[in-house]
Amino acid sequence: MNRVCKIFRKGLMGFKGFQLIHMTAQESLTFGMEEDKKYTKLSFDHNEFKIRKDHFPLKAIQITKKKPEWRTEKEIKLLRNWLQFVESYRKYSLNLQLLLAKVIRFERFGRRRVIIKKGHCGNSFYFIYFGTVAITEDEDGSSAFTDPDPTLLRKGAGFGEVALLKDRRRIATVVCMEDTELLVVDKEDFFANKLDEELQKEFQYRFSFFK
Repeated sequence: MNRVCKIFRKGLMGFKGFQLIHMTAQESLTFGMEEDKKYTKLSFDHNEFKIRKDHFPLKAIQITKKKPEWRTEKEIKLLRNWLQFVESYRKYSLNLQLLLAKVIRFERFGRRRVIIKKGHCGNSFYFIYFGTVAITEDEDGSSAFTDPDPTLLRKGAGFGEVALLKDRRRIATVVCMEDTELLVVDKEDFFANKLDEELQKEFQYRFSFFK
């Protein structure tokens, strides 16, 4: 049975965009008698494996619940691997990716939830792992649901880093258009782990490269 599960798992891991979550294995061994003959029955529980297309893996969520200093090097590298599905994250240097993986945390918000409010101080910046958000000029984000063509950000986008880095107030509101999964970097962790210095280097390099 274990051999079958391992083969099944390896096969699924070959599909890009799918995350595999290992559920509790349920293996049943039934003994009975039929015509005075003892038989063994092995049954495969289809709930043992669950494929979560596009969503952040449960194991990754569990790691992000740990404080940055409690995460192991292996866990940080695992998070970095999972975050390769996020285009805006993938554009950063390897060193900055690892620093972000060390401090990043997971949040899930429902439709109409305001993530950033115009005029407020920047305390976090965000990567969208799943879902869609809208950028609006009003404080409560309600215009996104009446505007026939709102400004949208989807999976792979990042936002909020400039206000955090420059210590500025938010110039727009960001609201969820649907259930949305975000990876969040908070201000305290951002500066405590010197991500501001690394991000400044990234911006300066990009500016000089395209100059």
